[in-house]
Amino acid sequence: MKTEQLSQSINGQTVATFEALKPLFKDPPAEYRSMPLWNWHTDITRENINRDLKAFKAQGFGGVFIHPRRGMVQEYLSDEYMELWRYALEQAKAMGLFVWIYDEYTYPAGFAGGLVQAEMPESYNQPQGLSMTVSKTWPDDAENYDICLREQNGQFVEVTKPLDPVTDPDTTYYLFKKTYQPKIPKYNGFSWVDLLLEGVTETFIKLTMVPHEKVAGSDFGKAVPGVFSDEPHIAPPHGNVRYSPLLFAAFEKHWGYDLKTHLHCLFERIGPWQQVRHNYFQTLLDLYIERWSKPYQSYCRNKALIWTGHYWEHTWPNVDLSIDDMALYEWHDMPGIDLLFNRFDDVLTDAQFGNIRAVKEVASVANQIGCKRVLCETYGGAGWDLTFEQMKRFGDWAFVLGVNFLNQHLSYVSLAGTTKYDHPPAFSHQEPWWPYYKTLNSYYARLSVALSAGRQVNSILVLEPNTTLWMYVKSGLVDALAGPQQSIAFSENDLLNEQAIAFQSFITALSKAQVEYDLASEAVILNQ
Repeated sequence: MKTEQLSQSINGQTVATFEALKPLFKDPPAEYRSMPLWNWHTDITRENINRDLKAFKAQGFGGVFIHPRRGMVQEYLSDEYMELWRYALEQAKAMGLFVWIYDEYTYPAGFAGGLVQAEMPESYNQPQGLSMTVSKTWPDDAENYDICLREQNGQFVEVTKPLDPVTDPDTTYYLFKKTYQPKIPKYNGFSWVDLLLEGVTETFIKLTMVPHEKVAGSDFGKAVPGVFSDEPHIAPPHGNVRYSPLLFAAFEKHWGYDLKTHLHCLFERIGPWQQVRHNYFQTLLDLYIERWSKPYQSYCRNKALIWTGHYWEHTWPNVDLSIDDMALYEWHDMPGIDLLFNRFDDVLTDAQFGNIRAVKEVASVANQIGCKRVLCETYGGAGWDLTFEQMKRFGDWAFVLGVNFLNQHLSYVSLAGTTKYDHPPAFSHQEPWWPYYKTLNSYYARLSVALSAGRQVNSILVLEPNTTLWMYVKSGLVDALAGPQQSIAFSENDLLNEQAIAFQSFITALSKAQVEYDLASEAVILNQ
């Protein structure tokens, strides 16, 4: 039964009736039941697929997200892997369970386990950052820098290839190098892809989704409801500002001036630094949505798939990875968040469990764009000793703030090798409490039915100060060629945290006073 069938219109408001909800409480439909990340991280066989799916059904789950992870013997997206995926889908369908696509081999989403880099070398071997060095003299190795600015009496001029460098003592040179993401094992020996580059997302979708279409396309939007994208990002190499080959052209087209001669404003609070930083981050956000969000949403809607997943809400107010999480949620059909660990903290801005802002962000966007479901990836890293009482405390806190789809992290096929250290607990047969988990699972299924059937209407809108925070993001470190006496220290992080803590404290106080409100992103408001 679909959510729309649970509701009726009263005085122009869509509300759930008691009579419609009552019969569903005895046995909530599968779509309202929790669905874990099913960790494929060992030798996957038909036997362990059958064992786990039967256990999931017995313990009250509504389906699974098949989550390839390091340690899996089968080659990701190979014929063997996809045949096992097809088999899991057929067995799940026979049990009345849903199977969601997790679109990556490990995470973050966007590189298809290294296949994107292998097929599209320009996706990763382009510079993705800029570093800055300041000197009072023209450096002997000036040819090693990509952009050189000369500052004299407050005026900045690009002198990348000067014929006659100025040696006036009142002259300062700002020297920029393009930097690259490191190659690491996590990306199968490649570096991270540039999701701002045209064609990268399309290549990723082709490589990841076409194999799934071949084995499950007729079930898209049915037994395969949708796809989960986990923590994609556009972070620069460490200690730098974000760069992409199309950045300068996109910036000038949008704002009408040259970013190159204002790059120093991203590192120092001099000149029109507030305007430049706002325009810079807005350009990155626009590119991210244009290159990542729009193609992915278009694909999913054309294939009748629900797009879900989450970004980097727990790193706020450092926005380098996502720029504005709420603006990205807008393009999902079921936006989500990640709430891990079991340490409650309602003060720290980068906390997870206890972080009211993170939940209110995603729930607010869902309210504003009409999404009926809000996913929460929950419990991972909470430890092997996590109790039912603690699980309920954690889950209730998230649900009362706006979550209505519980996604457990993780369910293990096996605890072989290093897997036993991979963010426990295990929502699977390895746990001694596993035979008794259905009671708690059914409780959250009933909550999901009730909380998915209605619509929250808040009369208070609180504007999240993301564009203000853009002014104070710690974008890099400034070193000097001419010795420590010429070094310019970048020390704005205190200003960033001051703004963020004030805002987080305010909305936490509102919530504790049981004031109902939505958070608002300027980007989302613009599109409504």
